[in-house]
Amino acid sequence: MRSLHRLAVLLPALVLAPALAPVAVAQDGLSITFLANEGVLLSGSTATGSGKVLIDGLFLKYGREFAVPAESTQAVLRGARPPFDAVDLLLVTHRHGDHFHPAPVAAHLRANPRALLLTSRQVIDSLRSGAGSVALPERRVVARTLAPGRRRRALVNGIPVELLGLPHSGGRRHRGVEHLGYLVELGGRRVLHVGDAELSEATLAPFRLDTARVDVALLPWWALTDEETRRAVERWIRPREIVAFHVSEGEAASVRREVGAAKPGARVFSRSLETLPTPP
Repeated sequence: MRSLHRLAVLLPALVLAPALAPVAVAQDGLSITFLANEGVLLSGSTATGSGKVLIDGLFLKYGREFAVPAESTQAVLRGARPPFDAVDLLLVTHRHGDHFHPAPVAAHLRANPRALLLTSRQVIDSLRSGAGSVALPERRVVARTLAPGRRRRALVNGIPVELLGLPHSGGRRHRGVEHLGYLVELGGRRVLHVGDAELSEATLAPFRLDTARVDVALLPWWALTDEETRRAVERWIRPREIVAFHVSEGEAASVRREVGAAKPGARVFSRSLETLPTPP
C-alpha cells in the first residue's frame, strides 16, 4: 500500500449557544443523523472531547426525484443552530445539487466560525463563484482533489478523516466530476461515506478497506441490490454494518423490500432526522 500523507489542521474552540434539541450520543460512541439523499451528521467522542462532521448535508431542492429536509431543518443547518451547532468539519463528496449547494454551505460557514470545509477543488470553485461577495478565509476552505485510487489523511479538530479518490458512477456521463469518498473516525468507530461512487473490484481494491475495520458503510441503496456491486462491497470493504440511503421520495417502502431481500440485516435511511447509534 502506498504511503499516506497527513494534513494536520487545528481550529480554535468556539463556545456556542445552549443546545435546544441535541442529538443523543452514546458515551464513547457515535450517532448518525440522516438528513436527506446522502446527507448525514456524525456526532461522537474524540481524543480531546466531542466532535461533529456534516457530510453532503447542505443543499437545496434539486429535481422532483430527490428528497430535501424540511425548511425548518434547512434553516437550522444554515444557521448552525442545535443540533447542527459546533460542527467541526464539513465534507462534500461532489458538486451535484442533491449533495451540495453553495448558498447553504456559505451560510453555515458564516454562522459557524469553527467549521472547516474539506472537499474537492471543483466544489470549492463552485462555492466561491456561488457565494457572491462572501469572504471565505483560506484556512477554513481546503481543496484536496484526488485521482481515482489515491488517498490522503487529514486531522481536523482531533477528528481523523481519510479522503479516497473514487470515481463517480455513471461512466462517461460523469467523467468530469471530481468525486471523493471519506472514512471518518469518531467515538472509536470508523464510518465510510462513498457518495455516488462507482463501487467495483477495480475502484475498491486499491484501498484495501477490508483491512481497515470499517464499522459502518453508508452506501447508495442500489449498491446493495446490484449483485456485482454488492459482491465488490462484501469483498473489498467488509463493513460490520451497512446503512443504505439516497432513497427517492415515495420509494421508501419498495427500496426497503429490495434492500432487505438483497442484503438482510442492512438498514435503510429514508426519513429525515432518523438517528441511529453505531454498534459497540
